[in-house]
Amino acid sequence: MTDLTVKYFNSGMTGAPQISNNWGDLVTMLDACLVNGFALKAIDTLTCVDGVATATISAGHAYRSEQVVEIAGADQPAYNGQFRVIATTATTFTFAVTGTPVSPATSATSLSAKVAPLGWEKAFAGTDKAAYRSKNPASPQNLLLIDNSLKTPNYTTSWAKWANVGIVEDLTDIDTIVGAQAPFDPNNPTQNWKQVQANQWGWHKWYHARQTGYDTYGDSGGGGRNWVLVGDDRLFFLFVSNAAGYGWYGRNSYCFGDIESFKLGDNYATVLCADDLYWSNNNHYLSYPGQYNGYGMASSLDFAGKVLLRSHTQLGHPVRFGITSLNTNNGQQICGRGPMPFPNGPDYSLWLLPTYVLEESGHMRGLMPGMLWMPQDRPYSDQTIVDNVVGQAGRKFLLVRTQYSSETEGAQIAFDITGPWR
Repeated sequence: MTDLTVKYFNSGMTGAPQISNNWGDLVTMLDACLVNGFALKAIDTLTCVDGVATATISAGHAYRSEQVVEIAGADQPAYNGQFRVIATTATTFTFAVTGTPVSPATSATSLSAKVAPLGWEKAFAGTDKAAYRSKNPASPQNLLLIDNSLKTPNYTTSWAKWANVGIVEDLTDIDTIVGAQAPFDPNNPTQNWKQVQANQWGWHKWYHARQTGYDTYGDSGGGGRNWVLVGDDRLFFLFVSNAAGYGWYGRNSYCFGDIESFKLGDNYATVLCADDLYWSNNNHYLSYPGQYNGYGMASSLDFAGKVLLRSHTQLGHPVRFGITSLNTNNGQQICGRGPMPFPNGPDYSLWLLPTYVLEESGHMRGLMPGMLWMPQDRPYSDQTIVDNVVGQAGRKFLLVRTQYSSETEGAQIAFDITGPWR
């Protein structure tokens, strides 16, 4: 059966929410991709031949091959629900249906399509704030708490824009945390969310508007940021640039969600990758548009900005993690910057390898679902979809380029878009 839990989105898709230098832009984008979907269109006709449905939207649709769309309004139940797009023209798209529904479809109201969301829940909300969690009953349902509002006190709104982010075990309202949280410093328990010292507004951050220099140097002005989001109903990865006018160069890479733990009954195997930037006026001067070296998802065995809600013992405070894979160079690796030739000679193939989650203590916690490590050197352009992967028959992969250090060549990470991830 076709898996529909894995989906991907980007800023270039028709109707996709745009991220600029406004407070709340990250919440608006996450609402669309995680919860609501986007690009709602009225379908003119919906027909079916030999198990393949064709939807016609004469004004033009917004959908792409391999995307998951949500169809609603048909009197025939076989047409309604989520489907992966097979093929498109300027005015039509096709998808597989079960059975032999009446053709053309009829509707007592109207037929519609939209880009389907990942299916998460927005459990709590405030002005430019949100808390999201998986609805999958297999998830421990720890929450992503995100505060994308204007920082206070004494923050100038033309400075850098970001969201303070963290994992929380539960909430009673958008501002009241219950149970474990990550990151967390018992000596300053609120420092991820509130100012506890001058020139400090939070700790772990997802940036979307920043220029070179420090946070106080500015937000790079308006204009749409380049972003990509790929995930399933328990984990997602976000790539977003800090300024308009950049492609993959300048993207930050972040993530949130549940890993595939090696420990049975692991209620704290929830990860967050962010920028660990405490001071806004003298911490990590950036001389290039993207993420500070060592942050993000591209480099192995870098622990900065990466936290698990608790260790494998299920006790205590958060622990940091790094990612790793097959070590082909006896040292730190950069995903998509490996020494293996492309194509690999014996099988003339692209190689993609499992990505592991390593606690800073040295314990191997689990696998990073959906993310594949690339030991070859940037073999394809950004967001190429490939299926020529050794040992992965029947699966397709989205290859996403991202910033690495100050190098314009960047890194490249592969994501399984066929699914399921677990």
